[in-house]
Amino acid sequence: IKTKDGRFVRWGKILRSDDLHKLTEDDLNYLASIPLKSIVDFRGEEEQKFAPDKLPVSVVNEFKLPIDPGNVISLMGLTDLDSTQMDSIMMRMNILFVTDKDFIGYYKEFFKLLQQEKNLPLLFHCSAGKDRTGIAAALLLSALGVERDTIIEDYMLSAQHIQAKYDFITKDHPELKPLTTVRKEYLETAFRVIDEEFGGIESYLINNLEADIEKLRNLYTE
Repeated sequence: IKTKDGRFVRWGKILRSDDLHKLTEDDLNYLASIPLKSIVDFRGEEEQKFAPDKLPVSVVNEFKLPIDPGNVISLMGLTDLDSTQMDSIMMRMNILFVTDKDFIGYYKEFFKLLQQEKNLPLLFHCSAGKDRTGIAAALLLSALGVERDTIIEDYMLSAQHIQAKYDFITKDHPELKPLTTVRKEYLETAFRVIDEEFGGIESYLINNLEADIEKLRNLYTE
């Protein structure tokens, strides 16, 4: 991934994923061969209990940073909502990711882990790898100096890669499609709030996440 100043994000230092409980032996062997050292799990406690991660033998650190947005959609009869209302829920959830005090604290811890070379290579994930993890990837790529349009393009790749995973849900409940995919409006909403309420992405990264931008770029671009 190219940055604004003509550099590129280093290959193999950071991996983004969905849940890890269905990894095969071949998958585990591949990750161990990297060798993967650290796992960051953004799933809530119930998600973690329901589907425990399978870890390659190379992993020495497992960090649990439970970003659980369930309070946004709790008590709602989701199957009674139409797709427009679902879109609204997803945009509200993305606003919450970047404004909720506890969630900001977890993303701050994520950046702290990224700034310690001893933790690399590092894989970060949630359940689908597109929302909590998608925001984390967007924030990191922003810190590395990647153009916002490129970040959104990267974010949108999940729409292709995650579709088959949730076909069993959307086949019977097409109105739930917005919950199982990504749309650029979701991430754009988070960026808009960062720009309007936090003085822009660089200010947000430095003042709220304590990101050492120079150190991150030295570690992850070339």
